[in-house]
Amino acid sequence: MSLSYEDVLKEFAHHVGLDSEALLRTEEVLIDGFPIGLQLEGSPVSGDVLFFTTLGTPTSEHLDRIARTLLEANNFWVGTGGCTIGLQQETKAVTLCGRIAIDAALTGESLAALLSGFVDTAAFWKAFVEGTPADGGAAPLMPPHMGLRA
Repeated sequence: MSLSYEDVLKEFAHHVGLDSEALLRTEEVLIDGFPIGLQLEGSPVSGDVLFFTTLGTPTSEHLDRIARTLLEANNFWVGTGGCTIGLQQETKAVTLCGRIAIDAALTGESLAALLSGFVDTAAFWKAFVEGTPADGGAAPLMPPHMGLRA
């Protein structure tokens, strides 16, 4: 039997030493400097947990080059660990998001492990967005993380 969204967040908070009521109220956690938003999509017992963060805003001078690399990384999620990279329409901020089904395999501990990998992916792409390689070369692509689904 699967836990509800609220129960998963409570277990996660307990596992990582956070106040569960505060996490339920804010639906945001700070991991290695990344504010990670959490959100329920669909049913609390059979929907999805969405997780997302902002990676930075490229300068207009480098936006085309960065956007091309991000699109290539998004293709079948080869460079995103199974997540999706996006560009906010108004701000042009680069975002990384993922989702996982609320099912019997999702626990507070498994969510902690998943978010740890998510932050690793976020750190890689944040460095790329902020670093803006002068040669315009693409970042090396990473194999997909099979714990996520699109």
